[in-house]
Amino acid sequence: MLGSGADLQPLPVERAAGLPNTSAGTDVAAEPDPASLELEKRHLLSGHRGTVSEDAEHALPRQQRRYYTAGMFCLVATLLSADQNLLAPNLTAVAEDFGFTDAQRDKYLGGVISAAFFLLGAPAALLIGYLSDTMNRAKLLFWVVVLGEGPCLLTYFVTSYWQLFVLRALTGISIGGCLPLLFNLLGDLFDAQHRANVLSGVLIATGAGMAIGQALAGGIGPVTNWRWPFVIVALPSLLVTGVMLATTQEPPRGITEPALKAEFAADPSFVYSERITMQQSTALLRVPTNLLIFIQGLFGCLPWGVLLTYLTDYLAQNKGLSVPTATLVTIVWGLGGGVGAVGGGVLGQWLYNHINKAAMPLFTGITVASATIPMWWLTNANLLTTPFFFTLVLAVTGGMLSSTAGPLNKAMLLNVNEPETRGVALAWQTMTDDLGKGLGPALVAALISALGRRSAFNLAIAGWLPCGALLAGVAVSLAKDEAAMQARLAEKVEKQTRDAEYLLPHIPEESA
Repeated sequence: MLGSGADLQPLPVERAAGLPNTSAGTDVAAEPDPASLELEKRHLLSGHRGTVSEDAEHALPRQQRRYYTAGMFCLVATLLSADQNLLAPNLTAVAEDFGFTDAQRDKYLGGVISAAFFLLGAPAALLIGYLSDTMNRAKLLFWVVVLGEGPCLLTYFVTSYWQLFVLRALTGISIGGCLPLLFNLLGDLFDAQHRANVLSGVLIATGAGMAIGQALAGGIGPVTNWRWPFVIVALPSLLVTGVMLATTQEPPRGITEPALKAEFAADPSFVYSERITMQQSTALLRVPTNLLIFIQGLFGCLPWGVLLTYLTDYLAQNKGLSVPTATLVTIVWGLGGGVGAVGGGVLGQWLYNHINKAAMPLFTGITVASATIPMWWLTNANLLTTPFFFTLVLAVTGGMLSSTAGPLNKAMLLNVNEPETRGVALAWQTMTDDLGKGLGPALVAALISALGRRSAFNLAIAGWLPCGALLAGVAVSLAKDEAAMQARLAEKVEKQTRDAEYLLPHIPEESA
């Protein structure tokens, strides 16, 4: 970024538009070409320090190219997500390989590795989010995937538990950092009127990746051994990541923002040169929309801890359903979640575009809080005397209501943060989610010890009430925070222009 005007000195002739120094051996410098000076002035106004020839002309890619780029980014993230649950279907086979007892299997494979996977992924998300605001994001995505899929491939060769632990932890770091990086990229491919729609599709794709990976491990592991699924997932992931790096380019930062569109339209070589600072990283917590979205994730970890870890077993052991029937209920809940993510993203985006910006957070807050009703019903009702179809209807309804927040929260974060701070903002949100995934089941386990299963689940499910209230509260701040962000962008571009204009008020004369 260019410094303040007081620190800048006029450029010599040879720096202007790449002109040679023609003053050598003469008393008066050669008159510069006005067209070249204008080109160099426009280049300096872009805030870029290189020469004009170094700049690839860029504009928002044509629609076909834009969707290809977004599709490649999403495919890479989907393949990486397939790695997340590869261990789960074959825990017993892994335990037998390492000579573990059943208790050691549950503790070290089901507990310790899972906790490391998410708890190390949380701070990694913050680091990778920061890097995504300072360097080329397409290249960073390539290296993040290599960091995850390289260890995934090497898992085939492990001979001890601690080797497996380290490799899975590295994959957790990669997965934790991938999504905020991906959403950061998509924010510069799609504007505020389309982001929620796109992000809902991304979340479905990554969720499908996890399901495919788990199904692959469950189908291939027992037939071959538990190691082969890691190879089968890793190799195509690394191949596709190489194709992504070779065939896509990072979109220009800020090109979809209203405050910057005029600059990009007027000058194809314009570069938004701002980069994140530590002061900006902490200032994110002073943006009300950011703070509300970050905090709500901490409350949401409790009901999701019940749902993801305990619900199937509770329905089978405490509510009298058979294991296949209990599993079907949770599967139907998950299918409803997929519908909720897509439908919630589309409907929330429509409300934002056509009704009012505040309608988006109100919608997601109400739906998330309403998810407590079907979840409480499943926890407390006599399921043996209730028509099973009705149970499935409530399960799919609960899944839909509880899943609208995913794409909408990320879209709102993109809308209220500058291009150079979005990676860290999304990483904060991912970090609270990952902490919830890692700590949620442990907190629920502590509640079970104190209150028993039913009371503990009822209390944990209530976490969706403050979660929904905080999201609804974003309705008060969203439009104000968006307007404030656009105003800050305009100020930064104006300062960038002032500083650059100070460099070229005229071309000074040079003498030999």
